[in-house]
Amino acid sequence: MALKLFVDFDGTITRHDVGNAFFRSHGGEACDALVRRYHEGAIGAPELFRAEAEAMGRVDMRALEALVDAEPIDPSFPALAAFCRDRGVDMLVVSDGLDYYIRRILEREGCGDVPFVANRAVFHPGGQDGRVTVVPEFPHADAACDRCACCKRNVMLAAAGEEDRIAYVGEGYSDRCPVRYADIVSAKDALQAYCQDENITYYPYTTFDDVRSRLAALLERPAIRVRARAERERRAAFRHES
Repeated sequence: MALKLFVDFDGTITRHDVGNAFFRSHGGEACDALVRRYHEGAIGAPELFRAEAEAMGRVDMRALEALVDAEPIDPSFPALAAFCRDRGVDMLVVSDGLDYYIRRILEREGCGDVPFVANRAVFHPGGQDGRVTVVPEFPHADAACDRCACCKRNVMLAAAGEEDRIAYVGEGYSDRCPVRYADIVSAKDALQAYCQDENITYYPYTTFDDVRSRLAALLERPAIRVRARAERERRAAFRHES
């Protein structure tokens, strides 16, 4: 048995939703309207991202780099990454955002060795002025569900064995699905409210120092208990896929 840790990126590792800022920086109010349609259930996440990218038009890569480089992270995250390396905890960042800014921010913070799974941003040159168009790709989508472009549930279940214990850290909309399958949930903000509404056992956290303390305490136990409801959900998911 091993402990597997999965961590959201936007608004969890970073202070803000970098994906929203990324698209809105050039798409403006058109992107705001698209996000509202998504939350109303009118469009799915892949359609949202494609439409937002189209609303951006041709963009200056230097402006995107400056935007991403200005986005702060929770300063306690590198200590969590070091803790996981030292204690043999497999940590995977799972995001419904874009690989471009996730990779750039993790490398900037000295965490370039932290693995992650996300949607892909492909940049196509648009002319001699150095501007590019952004084309999102979704290598981790679920054909049966378009609420998220990167299916965190599928990624999580594929990365964890039957005997492993799954820990999840998140705060927002795209974290609602995966927490149903996790044994240990650390939640804040909107995800905390969701867990309360759905009667999902969770630990509130403010920074990754709280998460690290909880994991350290769990690793001192002879065994980490499975969350029965999560185990049932995992078994149901595997039956559905088989």
